[in-house]
Amino acid sequence: HYRQQDLVDYSPVSEKHLADGMTVGELCAAAITMSDNSAANLLLATVGGPAGLTAFLRQIGDNVTRLDRWE
Repeated sequence: HYRQQDLVDYSPVSEKHLADGMTVGELCAAAITMSDNSAANLLLATVGGPAGLTAFLRQIGDNVTRLDRWE
């Protein structure tokens, strides 16, 4: 589960699920189909934030793409 403090601007799906939370799959769907910024941040938190995602990209051979900040 996540808290009210975890929500950022434009969170049309995640703001409706404070009481029950969302699965990783549901967060992915919200981030991709609805551009839900909190869903994107909650997913980023599972991989170590922007630095964690960038490190993963380096591990798989992507030396160009990087993520510099949270939503």
